[in-house]
Amino acid sequence: MSTAPNYPAPRYIACRIDVSPYCQSDFLARCGGKVYLTGFFDDSVNTHLCSLTPSVYVHSLGFVPEAYPEGDEEREALDTELMEIQTTEDSDYYGRPTIERLRKAQPEDFKAVDVEIDREDSEEAWTDEVREHLSGNPVF
Repeated sequence: MSTAPNYPAPRYIACRIDVSPYCQSDFLARCGGKVYLTGFFDDSVNTHLCSLTPSVYVHSLGFVPEAYPEGDEEREALDTELMEIQTTEDSDYYGRPTIERLRKAQPEDFKAVDVEIDREDSEEAWTDEVREHLSGNPVF
């Protein structure tokens, strides 16, 4: 028996969202000027949170810099810092209009995820499968 029989077939999209405006300038300098949140969302689902404006839930994968420093030590230090700032709160809802505006402005930052989903599994299993796939096959 399916755990989500009426749920639409998921269409997962990997995304890279510029979060530089929320970062300090010295950190941005070490990141080549920009920092991105990488993640994914199910494009077939809209959520309404205390508003008529639809939202999508972006599952966070991590942060990536625009560019890495040239030295090995500096590169490793930045990687460590990027991992340390990753929290569970980085997964969040984004307004559908914002996502669509970003997709139109930077289509290279939104890519369909080619992963086999077993419709008999739960939504949680689907997101775990996509997370595992993207962790092993980074697209950004």
